[in-house]
Amino acid sequence: MKSFTKAAEGLNFLKISCLVVLTLNLSLDFIWASAAEMGDGHNMPTATLDNRQAALMFNIGPSPVIAEKNVDFDIKLMDNKTGNNISHVTLLVTITKAGQRVFTESLHTHDGNLKIQFVPTAANPYKVNANYDGLSASYVSDFGNPIKVSGPIFVMRGNYTVSFEITGVDFDNVFLPTPIKFDFSIPVAG
Repeated sequence: MKSFTKAAEGLNFLKISCLVVLTLNLSLDFIWASAAEMGDGHNMPTATLDNRQAALMFNIGPSPVIAEKNVDFDIKLMDNKTGNNISHVTLLVTITKAGQRVFTESLHTHDGNLKIQFVPTAANPYKVNANYDGLSASYVSDFGNPIKVSGPIFVMRGNYTVSFEITGVDFDNVFLPTPIKFDFSIPVAG
């Protein structure tokens, strides 16, 4: 009888262990799915682009962002299947604070890697230091150098909203019928 009781206790322990592992696994799957659906603040969810799954990769520095300090954006649109950058990406970049637009420009990258440096100044309106490309109707950086934007962007603490609208890919002058949009918040400390 003792061996039967020990076996039953062992079976109950096994059932409880399996239930805990299963619950933990389902919880982690839900957390990962939620993060993938919402984006983790830097890596946005994918969007279908012809036969590709386009993933927007976004890094910001410094982290956390501090008011009146330079802010660097590093943006890539990648093919999630191959891991390669999608080339000739045109983006409409919009930054708002408290519902007021503080920056909107069309920017283009030939190689799929777009770097923007925001230099907070009192100059109003902001000034974009980059080449203007008439074919893509956008500002384009020199290869390897960021597009520099000087003006009253990220000069005050608070929450900013950044929107990236992908308006064109693969060619300088071919635009998507419906842009792909990614939105997120950037808290700025004082």
